[in-house]
Amino acid sequence: MAAQAEFNVEIRPIRPGDTLTGLSLGDAAFAALKTFVQRHAQTYERQSLARTYGAFDRANDDKLLGYVTLLCGEVVIQEGDEALVAEEEMQYPYRHYPAVKIARLAVDRRFRGLGIGEALVNLALGIAQQFICPNVGCRFVMVDSKQQSVGFYDRSGFTLLDTPENRHRDEPVMFVDLSKLD
Repeated sequence: MAAQAEFNVEIRPIRPGDTLTGLSLGDAAFAALKTFVQRHAQTYERQSLARTYGAFDRANDDKLLGYVTLLCGEVVIQEGDEALVAEEEMQYPYRHYPAVKIARLAVDRRFRGLGIGEALVNLALGIAQQFICPNVGCRFVMVDSKQQSVGFYDRSGFTLLDTPENRHRDEPVMFVDLSKLD
């Protein structure tokens, strides 16, 4: 259905006055993602707690098709786990690795499979690589993935934090090492 429809997607930061309703996410596990964008995204934006970028359909009154929310975060490994980065020249004795966190990512179920989710992930990686890493210590982009989304993030280049505890979490941590991107 959506693949046949004409639309022109613009990905940009959300702005005051944007209509952030109407997302149909399908699975009840994603209900919190819909609630966040409708009720909290603009407040978090004003308070500099998170930055949300929306994919808007310019051909349909700027209808929200999907979004990604970014914030500062960290990847934490537990005592006894292997270091996150196994580089001999890297001497980082801490268990908390600096990261940009994809706090939320959602695409309207009617527009999945059209590359919108991938474009939002690429935006997040690009912001981290081009703007944050050159100016702030940050090595990773991470996400607490829902189990149903692990395959999507895997296809997008993320790696599952390979610890027994993480593999069994409802929302396992996945990451991209920004130093390994071209």
